[in-house]
Amino acid sequence: MSDQLVQLIESICLREGSLDLLPFHQERVNHSRRQLFGIKQQLNLKTFLEQQTLPDTGYHKIRIVYDKVIHSFSCEVYTPRRVKTLRVVKLEPFDYRHKYLDRKPLDEAFTYRDGCDDIIMSWHDFITDTYYGNLALYDGQKWWTPVHPLLKGTRRAKLCREGRIHPTVIRVPDLKYFKEVRIINAMIPLAESRSIKVDQIFLPGE
Repeated sequence: MSDQLVQLIESICLREGSLDLLPFHQERVNHSRRQLFGIKQQLNLKTFLEQQTLPDTGYHKIRIVYDKVIHSFSCEVYTPRRVKTLRVVKLEPFDYRHKYLDRKPLDEAFTYRDGCDDIIMSWHDFITDTYYGNLALYDGQKWWTPVHPLLKGTRRAKLCREGRIHPTVIRVPDLKYFKEVRIINAMIPLAESRSIKVDQIFLPGE
């Protein structure tokens, strides 16, 4: 497999000059490089970003494309998407354990949203992620997240480590037991994610 086919991307939140999830991005980069390329040496994100000119104010999305080396870097103003409705989309399994630059399987799944703003992907009735991030589901007492997402996001990793969300098996029929869901990713903290009521989640064909 050529390096070009396994290029990876990190989307890092820069908010008022702060990079609060950087240690989690570094963990993921280290893990992906070991798994895909057999490289144990760290590709130091902190050192790389210190060499860039970054804004001190505002809300920005940093994108780093890499494999064995860093290929590109960009930093753009970030505007959160407004997601009000979700469509459950049943998929055949595909590999997205690493944050690949090539998102064709996700892009194809997104085309089946059928008028909704985003999708909830499911394999054999077990829910995984949305197109734009991981899921957090609230049952009235605790926040939960699917135990086997397609991609273990950095925000999800931080919240799990802090004990603020709890991984568990969640099937499509289980959605009715939750009061709300939220989408989380590197750019969207749990507290700032828009609440989506369960009645705004639609099954295929509804």
